[in-house]
Amino acid sequence: MTVQTLATIGTLLDATRTTGSYATRRTAPAADLELEVAGVGVLSWPVSPEQARQLCSVARPAHYGLREQTLLDTSVRDTWQVPRELVRIDEKRWGTALAPILDTVRADLGLPADRTLSAELHSMLVYEKGQFFHRHQDSEKAEGMIGTLVVTMPSEFSGGELVVEHRGERVSDAGAPGELALVAFYADCDHEVLPVTEGYRITLTYNLIAAAGGSDTGGGDVGALAELVREYFTTPVPMPKWRRGDGPEHQPPTRLVYLLEHQYSQRGIGWDQLKGVDAARAAALVAAAENSGYQPTLALAEVREANACDYLEDEEWMCGRRRRWELVENTWTLVEENWESIDGEEDYYGADFDHGNDRPADHPEYLAEVVLGDSYGPTITLKWWMDRAGAITTSEGQYVHDDELCPGTTGSPLEPFGYRLTGYMGNEGNTVDRWYRRAAIVVHSAAPPASL
Repeated sequence: MTVQTLATIGTLLDATRTTGSYATRRTAPAADLELEVAGVGVLSWPVSPEQARQLCSVARPAHYGLREQTLLDTSVRDTWQVPRELVRIDEKRWGTALAPILDTVRADLGLPADRTLSAELHSMLVYEKGQFFHRHQDSEKAEGMIGTLVVTMPSEFSGGELVVEHRGERVSDAGAPGELALVAFYADCDHEVLPVTEGYRITLTYNLIAAAGGSDTGGGDVGALAELVREYFTTPVPMPKWRRGDGPEHQPPTRLVYLLEHQYSQRGIGWDQLKGVDAARAAALVAAAENSGYQPTLALAEVREANACDYLEDEEWMCGRRRRWELVENTWTLVEENWESIDGEEDYYGADFDHGNDRPADHPEYLAEVVLGDSYGPTITLKWWMDRAGAITTSEGQYVHDDELCPGTTGSPLEPFGYRLTGYMGNEGNTVDRWYRRAAIVVHSAAPPASL
């Protein structure tokens, strides 16, 4: 039976594990890094307070990205950034020391043995007393980037811990006296730098770039998976009229969808950029599909969850309104607002409203704590996909049917990137929609269409 076959495929893939984690900590001798800053000189280890003050004198306030803008807001990020053109590193010496560390980091993060990691210098930062960087995620700043490497240089400071969190787990690092402290983590991990209470915290940040890959099977039982995939695609199942068209009542499935765990953007996803357990599970399913003669693709999916919600039913200004918020560069932004008149109440419900504080009552920071009512079930659409050769197709989206989705992969523990609240509409409303982005492996029984 195809439903049971699909469930078994999902169970086998869910059982595929790696020994890696979302973040890892390592140390290296400080002598491996020789670093000179123009106007300051070669840094001594540990960096003295006098040299740290000199670094601040040649640095500038660090900015952060918001949509197409580069902003300076010390309530979000307060630290000094030393211009890249002033930084000189003995790359031969440091590269020789860093290469084996990066291979260890690759294994620590659960990436396949056929994958390689390289580190691309992004910035040099100095945090003095009181400075910090609030909780955020890193955007993919370079092609192939899957994560970030932070190298904290030896200096005397307190506070300033780098805290990395992912799915309820937490890693904290406060440097290593007399050594270089290295922390690597995936780009979709939330992280922050707590305020420095004394001294100076000095770091180099690197983009972690993944390359190669494609031959590892993730240790899964590819033979058993291949047989199940063949069974799934060769077993006719009842097909509703609106889906079968003029075809027979019973038809074999044409598509299988398996959702992955980590978050990805269009720039940050690729066959060689899958993270940790995603890489292992994708490799197993791809090998099984290709061994069976079917075609796997890598896709980005949007999952929408809709729920009843009484949170704003007494807020008269929400009547007739739909408001959508999206997370843009770690900032919740109102991106759409529609108002529909309700008979006899146009003037009343269409009036301007005053929330009396900095954030409206439907702001996602409030909605995240709201108790939701009945669920109307998740809906999933595919909006982007990549074939094995790397060719990319985009579209407004193609709906994923429940009988194409491996069970157990729909529940999303990820943070939503969008909220839409619909107020009372006369005969509907008081609902909250949430959107999540997921990556997926999609297996096709024939060549996928040229467009979605």
